[in-house]
Amino acid sequence: MQRSAGRTPDLLNFFGAYVARVEREGRNGSAANYRMACRKFAAFLGPRRVSVAQLTREVVVEYEVWLRQAGLSPNSISFYLRYLRAVYNVASMEINLHTRRDPFLYVRINQIATIKRAISPTNLRRIADYDLSGRNPRMAFARDLFMFSFFTRGMSFVDMAYLRKSDIHDNILSYQRRKTGQWLTMAIEPCMQQIIDRYNSQSDFLLPILNSEGNYKNYRSQQRDLNRYISALGRELGFEQPLTYYVARHTWATMARDSGAPIQIISAGMGHTSERTTNIYLAQLNHSRIDELNRQVISQLSGNTKRSRRSKR
Repeated sequence: MQRSAGRTPDLLNFFGAYVARVEREGRNGSAANYRMACRKFAAFLGPRRVSVAQLTREVVVEYEVWLRQAGLSPNSISFYLRYLRAVYNVASMEINLHTRRDPFLYVRINQIATIKRAISPTNLRRIADYDLSGRNPRMAFARDLFMFSFFTRGMSFVDMAYLRKSDIHDNILSYQRRKTGQWLTMAIEPCMQQIIDRYNSQSDFLLPILNSEGNYKNYRSQQRDLNRYISALGRELGFEQPLTYYVARHTWATMARDSGAPIQIISAGMGHTSERTTNIYLAQLNHSRIDELNRQVISQLSGNTKRSRRSKR
């Protein structure tokens, strides 16, 4: 039965319930984003209440203006509008709302493309070879994670955090990207094994980022802490752009591109391809071709094995 724009659930209440639903599904990162968007929309509404059906284009435009006047960047505004639209779409579908007007029609909510800077192979070698002996072991650990990300074709921080020892069989690492659900497989190269061995522990996790519980609170705490250390390392080395774990991912992609590799292999190696493209392309792609590309990229770091051994975290 289709429901008219008459009596429909309160949108803010539905928003809060949806946050809880996403959290129960274990999608903690998404839940945090939805919660942030819910709070921002609640701040905009103030004492007002808006039902699902009452979210009109006028209200959305008013919200957009309010965000802009609050001094938010275009991409931040896009963030809040995208999550509001996602919740509205779920609510409309679940209550079978019948309306001819899309409140987000003609409202621009696309992100503005940001410049993604990779660092040069020379600067990557500077990171790898920088002497951190006698320094805080956390900085050395943060650096090793940065290099591990690069060696593993730009693995994201969250995926590194949740890697388990059981993900390795016969010198092959297989893991599922938490962002997309896509499975990636790669050969363990000597430079990767060196870092794994350096931080070997009794934990089930491959790298000592999380505690035994591995809950979201622990993950966020470790992420913030290690981000601070890798950022400090970048400043210490005199880099103009902020050094983050994303830089390792962009650097691998850029070096792979500069080596002349086809974009399809680069995308497949990073898990960037769409589901349709992945199904078509990976059916014909031998994983050894991606592993060979990774070896070619890593080989550009001549001298990466010169690093001195450091104390464990």
